[in-house]
Formats: sequence, structure tokens, C-alpha cells
Amino acid sequence: MDGAVPQTSTDSTPLRRFWSWARARLLRETWALPVDLFRVLAASLLFVYFLHLLRQIPEFSSPDGLIDHALLQRIFWYTRIGLLQNELPLGDAFFYVFYSVAAFGCLAILVGWRVKAWAAVLFVIAVSAYRWNFIVMYVDDSIMHLLLFWLMVLPVGRTLVWSEWRRDGRAAWDRWLAATVPGTAVYCLLGNLILLWLVAGLWKLESPMWHSGFALYAALRLPIAYFPDFWGPQHLPLLAVFSHAALLAEIALPALLLLRPFHPLKWLGLLVLIGFHAGIVATLRIPYANIACIASGVLWFREEIMVGLRRGRAPAAALRQRASFDRAGKIALAFLLVLSIGQTRRISWLGYTYQPAFGLLWFAGIAQDYQLFNWIDKKNWRGEHVLYRLRDGGAAPEAVPPADFFPTPLRAVLLQSYLHDIRWIKIPDEHRPRLKRAILERLARRYCRRGAPDGLVTVSSFVHPIVPDDLEFRRGRMNFLVEFRCRAGEAVICQTMLDGKRSEACGGSDATSAPAHDRSRDRQGAVGLAPAGSQPLPHGRGSASVQGQPPLGRFAFASSFARCLAASRNIASAPAFASSDSAIAQRRLPTPTLSLPMV
Repeated sequence: MDGAVPQTSTDSTPLRRFWSWARARLLRETWALPVDLFRVLAASLLFVYFLHLLRQIPEFSSPDGLIDHALLQRIFWYTRIGLLQNELPLGDAFFYVFYSVAAFGCLAILVGWRVKAWAAVLFVIAVSAYRWNFIVMYVDDSIMHLLLFWLMVLPVGRTLVWSEWRRDGRAAWDRWLAATVPGTAVYCLLGNLILLWLVAGLWKLESPMWHSGFALYAALRLPIAYFPDFWGPQHLPLLAVFSHAALLAEIALPALLLLRPFHPLKWLGLLVLIGFHAGIVATLRIPYANIACIASGVLWFREEIMVGLRRGRAPAAALRQRASFDRAGKIALAFLLVLSIGQTRRISWLGYTYQPAFGLLWFAGIAQDYQLFNWIDKKNWRGEHVLYRLRDGGAAPEAVPPADFFPTPLRAVLLQSYLHDIRWIKIPDEHRPRLKRAILERLARRYCRRGAPDGLVTVSSFVHPIVPDDLEFRRGRMNFLVEFRCRAGEAVICQTMLDGKRSEACGGSDATSAPAHDRSRDRQGAVGLAPAGSQPLPHGRGSASVQGQPPLGRFAFASSFARCLAASRNIASAPAFASSDSAIAQRRLPTPTLSLPMV
């Protein structure tokens, strides 16, 4: 008809064309054997992870440990969404059974026995565990419970089943080599990894320290590293090269691994994948998340693996195209979409659209934030502990090894950061004093119960930034933390950093009290808590010690490997980011937010 406007088919729009292209690839089947090989690797890693949680029960999961779980659940009401409630009679024995069941479930998944059911049970246990110890959650906890989510969704348990191998032997292997499964969930898991690398890499481009090449040096000087005192200014040129290489590798990994099978550059991607994450495993105390990323190589190279395994056999039938998405595929697609929206935090033009996504993920048990190590410019703090003990009836104060008071596991390092307002997650202003007092009281109680002699103990810390213009750590501040008395294996708190005067329980101005401290002076010539007549704290690297000084312990005040997560609504008002910078600490969000930690 004359004058009629021609109708354009919606199928010709760019979005429709993209979806048609993506749908065809997402519906393609994949080989079952590499997927179950990933299951075996994941179950083995999870087994070690739950043994790790079991070993740390006395310090963290125990109600008598270093975390006041009742206070934690009052501050963060949303951590009560899980199995572990403070009102329940949860003793140490319960947690030993709890994590032992999880370890057994990992073995069940490994051998292929009721894989989906055990993955669901372990997911609930892992989620409950990280919420119980919420303020010391870090990237390993985040990736381990994410791994269990994917084990629930992936088409696993079709091959590498121990009972089938025992029954059928070689015939079972022949079946497994020909088995195929729906590929949608597998491709979504790989999309999750691409999202992780791209978000982590691209957000680092905002960091001045990553631009200058100083970021890796700063990270390796934090006690989240295995050897923080090994690295010195002489290593800066080498570490600057590796810092830029790490940034490039993180951004380039998705492009390399998405190449067609057997492409020469895809093999380079494998080397980058292993080298990047193995380097982190070798230097930083975050092994589980990085080993999981390395294990994903069996999925990225599933075609190459199957060609190798089928060598000398008849050619395999072509992988089929499914007609529609199965239930697991739909769940995987929805999850990846919501997770992608959740990673848009700090994209100003999108506003707070990420908050509903974070809230939805949280209620499903998932806590993820992939802005990793872009916090290094503001959270690059470390310090040294100084402890003295005056025994009852003793003539002079004695130096105390810091490890006797401050445990060395990474979770304990993170817990200490709250004492100095360099927080793992943001804490509402009104709860910060109570949290600090609870941490100090529990540290003192742990020290006295471990066979410490009766007497008075004083604890202080010197904290300083890791910055290019102060490589010898001469700037910073001396902080008094706590003074307490051990009596028959129990701790009596005399004074904390929050108190204006000593408790009468310690005799007020008792002549036997520990040496006076000057809280206002910094390290330059300051005595801090050192006995009268002793030398000032040594300048330079924290490992140094001088006559009359105790050994210096290490701790890091990195907020998290992903800063602070922000998600759905919270009843308490909190700063946008917890930091030692008062300008940042006083900044408010227009609406209260839920903060979820992630390394």
C-alpha cells in the first residue's frame, strides 16, 4: 500500500542476532569426562579446605574463640540466614562433627556417589560457615562455596564413578569416552571465570599503584604474603615488571582461552593461566581460590583432552545440538546474568542497580565481588606488635613473642585490622567500640588460658603505610591496644585503647603496673610501651630488633581482596568504605547498604 511504513523484523536487531548466535553455542553438548575430571579436582580441593576449617575451630568457629558471634549476628542481621545461630548450644564438638560431615561429603563427590545431593549439603555448610565467621571471610571462602554451587548445577556424576569402574572395568571407561552432557552450565561456569578475570583486571586500571608498578611490591609486603620480609627495595624493578605483567595477564586470559581448540595462542593461555595463579599460590596465603582457577583448565581444554584420550580409537560422533535449555542450564544462565549485574558496583551511570542483584545472590547463599586488589592504594597498611609482661613479683618487664598473643592464621590477621579502623568490611559507627573490645578481651583470654604465668601484660602496635616514598617504614603511628592481668589462667582487663583510665580491678595506679606508655608520640623517637630506659623502636624493616626490644610480629590491614562488597538494604547506616582516611570514613551513602566481605 502506498505510504505504508515497512515493518522491520525484530529478528534483525543486533540484540536478537547476538542472542541467536549465543543460543546456538550454549545449546551445544559437551564431553562428560572433562566435566567429571573437574568434579574430582574440585572435590579434592574442597576436602582440604574443610579440613582447614576444622583445624581452625578453636580460634574462629568456637563460641569461645576470637569472634563474638552473638555480637556479630546482632550487627549483621543477614548473617543469621544459615544453619548456625548463636542461640543454639553450639560447642566445639558440634563444629568438629559439622566439618567432618563436610569432609566426608567431599569424598562422596570425589568417587561419584550421590554427587548433587552431597554438593547441596556441602553448599549449605560452607555458606553457614562463612556467615558464622563473617568478618574474617576472604576470597578462598567465596570461591569454595561458589564451587559447590556449580557442582550442584553442572552435569556431573555421569563418568568417573568408582562403583561403575569396580563393576565394569574397561567397559565403563569405553562408555565414559563416548558420553556427552548438556553444555549450557559448563559454558556459564566459564563465563563466570571470564567475569572474574575481566572485572578484577579492568578495575585495577583505576589504581595509581598498579599503573606505577608498585602494587605487587605493596601486596607482597603485607602479611597476607608468605614471606613479607624477604622483599626489599632492591626487588622493586623486578616486581614492577611482574606487576604490569600480572595486570596484562588478567585482562588477556579470557581472549586467549576462548580461541578455537589447538590454536597456538590458546596453549599460551594455558601457560598464563597456570603461571598467574600458581604465582599467587606461591607468594600469598590464598591458595584455594587460585588452585580452583587452575583446575578450570580441564574445562577450557576439554576438546584437547578428549582428542588425547581417544587417540587410536574410532572417531567420535559429532556433538549434538540440543533443542532447548534444560533446568540446570536455565538456572546457570539466570545466575550468570544476576552475577554480572552485581559486579557493576562503582559504575556511576548505573547507579545502585547492583544492590538488588547482590541482595538476591545473598539470599541464595552467594557472596561474590571480583574487584580484587584494586584496594591496594588505600589498604596498604602493615605493622609491628610490641608486648611486655611483668610477672607477679618480678623485678623487670620481659619481652613477649607477639605470636603468643596474636595468632598467625590469615583470619587472625584480618581480625586484627578492625582494631585500627582499617576494616575487612565496614562496621556501623555505633558498633565499632564493642567489636574492638570484644576482640581484645578474647585475645587476652586466649593468651592467659594457654599457660601464661600470672602477671601484667601490655600490648601496643606500630602501624604504617607501604608507600613508594617510605620504603623503610619510618612514618606511621604507635597505638596502645590493651593492658591486662593473667590470674589463674583467666584475663582481667585493666585498660583498653577505648578506656580513659585503668580499671580498679588492676589496682588503679598500682606500683606493679606495666611501664607507662605515650600514645600521642609516633615511631620517631617514641618509646611506646617499652620499659623505662629501653631504646626506641628500631627504624627500617619490621624484622629488625635491638637490645631491650621484643621481636616484632607482622599483621596486615588490607580490607579484603575485593574491598567491601555492597548489596541490598541494611537497617544500619554505615560509611561507604571503611578506611583509615577520615574523609572516606565519614562519607555516607544516600541509603544504607549491606556490606559483604570478599577477599
